[in-house]
Amino acid sequence: MASFAAERRTLTYAQARERVLGAARTLPAEQVPLAEAIGRPLRDPVTARHPLPPFRNSAMDGIAVRSADLATATPGAPVVLAVIETLPAGRVATRTPGRGETIRIMTGAMLPEGTDAVIPVEEVQFSESGQDRALVTRTCAPGHHVREAGLDIAAGEVAIEAGRALTPHDLALLASLGVARPTVGRRPHVAVISTGDELIAPEAALTPGAIRDSNLPMLEALISECGGRVVLAKRLGDDPVVVGGQLRAALGKADVVITIGGVSAGEFDPVKQVIADLEGVELWRVAMRPGQPQAFGVPDGRLFFGLPGNPASVACVFEALVRPALRRLQGFTALDRPHIEANAAVEIESREGRTDFVRVTLERRDGAWWARPAGAPVSGHVAPQSRAHALLVIPDAARRLTPGESSRALLLRWPEETSA
Repeated sequence: MASFAAERRTLTYAQARERVLGAARTLPAEQVPLAEAIGRPLRDPVTARHPLPPFRNSAMDGIAVRSADLATATPGAPVVLAVIETLPAGRVATRTPGRGETIRIMTGAMLPEGTDAVIPVEEVQFSESGQDRALVTRTCAPGHHVREAGLDIAAGEVAIEAGRALTPHDLALLASLGVARPTVGRRPHVAVISTGDELIAPEAALTPGAIRDSNLPMLEALISECGGRVVLAKRLGDDPVVVGGQLRAALGKADVVITIGGVSAGEFDPVKQVIADLEGVELWRVAMRPGQPQAFGVPDGRLFFGLPGNPASVACVFEALVRPALRRLQGFTALDRPHIEANAAVEIESREGRTDFVRVTLERRDGAWWARPAGAPVSGHVAPQSRAHALLVIPDAARRLTPGESSRALLLRWPEETSA
């Protein structure tokens, strides 16, 4: 068998990211109902086909008036107007008020032609018999309590730019503009294969030499969180024949295939043996920690990621390389998690020539964010990833971060005390 070590390509993190994102071609868009669009990237900008509001309307319950009729109104000399109609929201006035006339109007109703202001009902006294007379004791300027057409968004204005994740409030705006089926990015279909004879299901009882598989449920959740759809999730032993069959099946049904484990220098790593027969897949040694041994390629037009087996490495490589690729496939503009600048609370070791992703907790102090390692930098430890608020990125030019020195932190979640 050929030496896989000799075939392994060495890359910087920046080179690996460039290769991955260069291979991630945006998937075709699709139109979906509003209820299915939440969190999806808008693929085409939405231009308002009509103004919002679409017509001049009343901001208050009251009376629609001609402001000129009230030019002399005072508490001592009120103006009396004849009420000629009552106008609820959703209906159009059937009459046009003349001089000395008014229409009683409800919030949201279209302003009657000829009127230019609204006096709130609280500021109006109506006649006791039939409310056919309205007594007003104040003047008002044109536009008083009137919402002009297009005050929110003008016709022809870009309401939502392409590439951003649609929020519930975006769905409200789309609905207001009559966009019932927005054009969004298709959710990539992802297959995940976790390998290792030592792995057992989370619900299984521990036996000597066995460990519960934490990687598979974590990756399923991370994929779903960033918009992917898991179409296959398998836990397999270290049999190359079985792994190879499942891998070929996965490549036939998914846009992205991810394997966990089996790409290091071990003698029994099955993924490494199987991918030797996949055209265009390379074994990588990426100058990053954690997650140095990897595999990547585009067999049969599918993205393939071979991740290491340690939980911290799986989580880190996903955030650094897989997540940005999944988001690019969908058409998102922002590929990475939100980030902040954070100061090192203690000295954090690194190595020149390697990009470190350090699991950290965050604290807000003296107007700045301070980062502290969430645990020992051991790839097999699971708890630090659970405790971490962010991944602090130490660039490859740095040998360490000294206390007070800042770097970029990719936010996994906000600290609990700042979440309110």
